[in-house]
Amino acid sequence: MLLEYIMTLFVFGLTTTVERSHIDAFAFEGTTTAPHHKHPQELSNLILESYENIEPQFENTTERDVIGAVGTTARLHCRVRNLGDRAVSWIRKRDLHILTIGIMTYTNDQRFLARHLDNSDEWVLKIVSVQPRDAGIYECQVSTEPKISQAYKLMVVTSKAQILSNRELFIQSGSDINLTCIAPQAPGPYTHMTWFKGGELINDSTRGGIRVVSEQQMKTSNLVISRVLHTDSGNYTCAADNSNSDSVFVHIIKSEQHAAMQHELATRMQIPKMLLVLLTFFYLLERVIK
Repeated sequence: MLLEYIMTLFVFGLTTTVERSHIDAFAFEGTTTAPHHKHPQELSNLILESYENIEPQFENTTERDVIGAVGTTARLHCRVRNLGDRAVSWIRKRDLHILTIGIMTYTNDQRFLARHLDNSDEWVLKIVSVQPRDAGIYECQVSTEPKISQAYKLMVVTSKAQILSNRELFIQSGSDINLTCIAPQAPGPYTHMTWFKGGELINDSTRGGIRVVSEQQMKTSNLVISRVLHTDSGNYTCAADNSNSDSVFVHIIKSEQHAAMQHELATRMQIPKMLLVLLTFFYLLERVIK
């Protein structure tokens, strides 16, 4: 108890000394009264008032002319700084229809969705399975007084990647897979193209013997897989920017299976020829009898 009493006296004396030094300093400057210190609640109110006086502003760092291919997903990105407690809405300009408010959808067309991450300035309008009728102007609107808005233009194109081969391929084990994909109608001067097997991205590190060569300006991509094994069988997909993807199924077969299939194919091709010969024979025979 005695120790606590001594410590209390020491702290009180130290505080008094500091306060006196402040008063002396003001007296030295010709001031007889120490400045008034604001209460913490007053400071909090001042900070809040200052924050509320800051108006929301759009960031012009996002792309406002967006291209979407029919059947793909389009995204319009709107960034608003100093939003505070205001709400962000997406409006379709042609009919002034409110599509979303905050992260809630206000249309029966469930293809329109709002996306927003907590503590982010970005509000995204997501349009799933884009249709030609979706083309037009959309507005990102903030509920200030008066309201402020920023316009975005969605252009809809028909574009599909195309793998230059049959829908099913039969490749002999130990041979190479060689697939070429083109996307001539993909929008923009450059097109990024990727390959997938099943749902897995194919690249040089997937396994040895894989080579992917893409020409973004020519909008083409070539996939080569050397010395294929049975495990290389599967569905191969080519995907291009702002385009619908294309797929082929590759069957890896053994050499004896390959020979049997070639024989079966040759036999199938011979049967129509034999039928044609027989039909011709019977036709001529009927003419002779008449």
